[in-house]
Amino acid sequence: MNTRIYNFRPPGGMPKESFDKLIIIGGLILFLFAVSLALQSPENLMATMFRYIILIPVILLSLTVHELAHALMADFLGDPTPRRMGRISLNPLRHLDFFGALMLFFTGFGWARPVMVDANNFRIPARAMAAVAIVGPLSNFILATLGMFMMKGLAMTLNHIEVSPLLVLFSQSTLETLVFINLGLGIFNLVPIPPLDGSRIVSFILPARYRLQYRRFEEVAPFILLILFALGGLSLLLSPLVTNAYGFLNALAGNPIRDIRFFLLKFSGGLSL
Repeated sequence: MNTRIYNFRPPGGMPKESFDKLIIIGGLILFLFAVSLALQSPENLMATMFRYIILIPVILLSLTVHELAHALMADFLGDPTPRRMGRISLNPLRHLDFFGALMLFFTGFGWARPVMVDANNFRIPARAMAAVAIVGPLSNFILATLGMFMMKGLAMTLNHIEVSPLLVLFSQSTLETLVFINLGLGIFNLVPIPPLDGSRIVSFILPARYRLQYRRFEEVAPFILLILFALGGLSLLLSPLVTNAYGFLNALAGNPIRDIRFFLLKFSGGLSL
């Protein structure tokens, strides 16, 4: 006898096996979320929940846009495979790799489920594969730039209209998270280690005599990637790049972070900055 609680149905024609994995990973995320909250001191609990409320939708948006960019470019260049597999969609469930999403959630660097592409459908396969690869990180850099200039717009409104400081704090935190996550996602995916997008770009620009050796490297590359994750090597290498890219965008937009923080300092007695 089924009840509403247990009678789950896979959304959008998702295979049952994939949906079962979604339930398992979703349970794991909830468990890790509960553990992280339980370990927080009472004074930090609200700040942590506030951060997660912002982080989850930002991650879903960023991963979805990244993979949708791959799918749209492949479709534009003549490969119908992504469209047939339902990847030209804004539905995050069609794009998520849950381990990659977890890594992005907890480390700031992660990935989504790769878009399947058939290079035989392209007129110039090598060039097309490089184009499909590069638009993913490019879409994240565009999102990061939009987020920073939205902060610029927010900073400009503070001088002309009366705005709730809590609303300003929430908006600034959301946009800042959007910028950092997309810079991290874009830079990470440019790392030339298979199966990341950077490896496709390197394969295209490498002289022909080196491509065979690089393909052999692809066999062990995922293990190298996992080791770098486990040892914290990726954060050590990439965090300075993300920080510098963030500073560049902030300067390009006229330093809206300074203006917003100056506004919030007036209310710092009642806000957690």
